[in-house]
Amino acid sequence: MTKVWRTAPALLALLLVAALGLAGCGGRGGPSASEGPTLAAQPGPGGVQVFAVSGLPSMTFSASELVAKPGKIRVDFSVPAGSAPHNFVIPRVNGAFTRIVSAGNSQSVTFTVTEPGSYQIVCTIHANMTATLKIT
Repeated sequence: MTKVWRTAPALLALLLVAALGLAGCGGRGGPSASEGPTLAAQPGPGGVQVFAVSGLPSMTFSASELVAKPGKIRVDFSVPAGSAPHNFVIPRVNGAFTRIVSAGNSQSVTFTVTEPGSYQIVCTIHANMTATLKIT
């Protein structure tokens, strides 16, 4: 029984470290959508559908869902002053990504989606920072 009591503090410390690791960058322990509003695409020049999205200091996107029709889409991605750097990536869509954008800067990305469905949006720096592009 003495061995059990000697390892209990080490086991407790290991569990605490694991729990803190899961709580980092957003504190939810797993991927979850940002809690912002749903945005509908705005018409842009040449029929391009346009969204303005920010990566926020709260480690969320400014919108939890972007809704568009199949076709060409432009995302104007910005990171406000005082925020950590972020990026905007849709892993299942070729060319749908920004580089890492520092606070106070922005970048636009244009891509095409032809198939209806839901596409996860992520910040590759902050694993809990997600949203959804819904093509209807």
